[in-house]
Amino acid sequence: MYTDSLLSTTWDDNYWSNVRFTLYRTAIIQRSYIDLILSEVSTGSKILEAGFGSATTIMLLHDLGYDVYGFENSDVILKQAVERFPMLSGKLYNGNILDDDSYKSRYSAVIHQGVMEHFTDDEILRILAIQSESADKVIFDIPNNQRVLKTYPGIETRYESPAFWEDIVMKAGLKFKRFGRNLDKDNDLIPETLKKYDSSFMMKYGRSSMFVCHI
Repeated sequence: MYTDSLLSTTWDDNYWSNVRFTLYRTAIIQRSYIDLILSEVSTGSKILEAGFGSATTIMLLHDLGYDVYGFENSDVILKQAVERFPMLSGKLYNGNILDDDSYKSRYSAVIHQGVMEHFTDDEILRILAIQSESADKVIFDIPNNQRVLKTYPGIETRYESPAFWEDIVMKAGLKFKRFGRNLDKDNDLIPETLKKYDSSFMMKYGRSSMFVCHI
């Protein structure tokens, strides 16, 4: 159990430029995550992405009509994102997910994907506390222990069970709904109804867990 110190969360500054996350690829891979946001947050609402990474998800949400903002803890990644998506200039900034000052406003939702599995239990609780005070909803997606390939380049990652994440969200004093997305194999053999993020099948077997949390 990770409880004592911050995990290594320093990204290689060239990572997002070396791994090409196109809008097309992101729309396909992240469809369930984006569909969940669409179902939970009204179009036009203010959304903050805490750790925008390649900025493709926040760009897609911008295109869908949301008032988007986001931060990353890297000047290089910030520069790359603004150069690639100049329409997001002024919307993105350098920030730290554990710093209250990085949450500059009140949001309809704070979102993040592939972020909290890199932090300790105590830090996760702090993140959820800060974000639940900054937004009506906190929507996050994390890999779980159903994932076959448990590697991530240059960073230590936790692959906890869905039950672990339910427990820590409850410890944070939040109400939640949990969903699932993506399988490691045989996706093409699964009927579309079973692949929906809110199906009981995907909630049980999905390799990523998605949470919608609120006070």
